[in-house]
Amino acid sequence: VIEKNVVVGDFTIIGSNTVILNDTQIGKRVKIGCNNTIGGIGFGYEKNEKNEYELIPHIGNVIIEDDVEIGNNTCIDRAVLGSTYLKCNSKIDNLVHIAHGVEIGENSLIIANSMIAGSVKIGKNVWVAPSASILNKKIIKDNSVIGMGAVVLKDVEANDVIVGNPGKSIKKNGGQ
Repeated sequence: VIEKNVVVGDFTIIGSNTVILNDTQIGKRVKIGCNNTIGGIGFGYEKNEKNEYELIPHIGNVIIEDDVEIGNNTCIDRAVLGSTYLKCNSKIDNLVHIAHGVEIGENSLIIANSMIAGSVKIGKNVWVAPSASILNKKIIKDNSVIGMGAVVLKDVEANDVIVGNPGKSIKKNGGQ
């Protein structure tokens, strides 16, 4: 399903049962697998004057740049304001959740079962290993590695390697 105001670049492939919601922009040579939802509303709630949760309107969109690959059964939420970005040549594996307002840098890999919470900024050449979780509004700088199952609760410096729960630095990576 491709909803209104969606732009799809040349030579892009979209698999069966994938839903691309309003205002999503997809670049050239993008590969999107099956059973994905791209541009849906994220899990953003605030309490009202009655102390009840209300959904925050998500009026942003998703922008997927050229040469991005997205596996199967992945969810990429639209931003509350602005855009959720997947930059050039980023690769997203199966069963990944990318929340509203996230930015994935160029040439970064987000591996199966990872959860990237709202407004996270991931730099270039970052590797996020299987089942990692990154808390909202964290900054993961260039050339970092987030280890398998790591729970990232703090910003990550460039070239660092983070493992464990809570995530801790084990060494500087020296770049990729």
